[in-house]
Amino acid sequence: MTWIKDIPYDQADDELKRVYESVRSLYPVEYAGPPIPSLVRPDGGTDSIVAAHSLIPEAMRHMMSGLAILLQPNLGLTRRQQEMIAAVVSVENSCFY
Repeated sequence: MTWIKDIPYDQADDELKRVYESVRSLYPVEYAGPPIPSLVRPDGGTDSIVAAHSLIPEAMRHMMSGLAILLQPNLGLTRRQQEMIAAVVSVENSCFY
C-alpha cells in the first residue's frame, strides 16, 4: 500500500487520465488484465505503483514510460526474468509491489 496520497484513474482530471492512458498503452498486454483478487484491499481498492506518481503527472509520464520501455518483450530478458528481478527488489525494499 502506498503511504502517500494518490489519485486513482476514476478520480483523475482529464489531464491525469490522459497520462494514465498514455502510460498504460506502452505496457505489455499481460498488464492490461483485471485486478488480481489477492491484491484487492478490503475497501475494494488496489495499490498501483503508477498511481503512486499521480500527484505529479509529468513525473508519472516520464518515470512510467521509461519503465514500460524496459519491459518490452523484444529486449534481452524474458518476462519471467523481469518479474523475478522485480520480486527480489521488492523483497529487499520491504515493498508490497
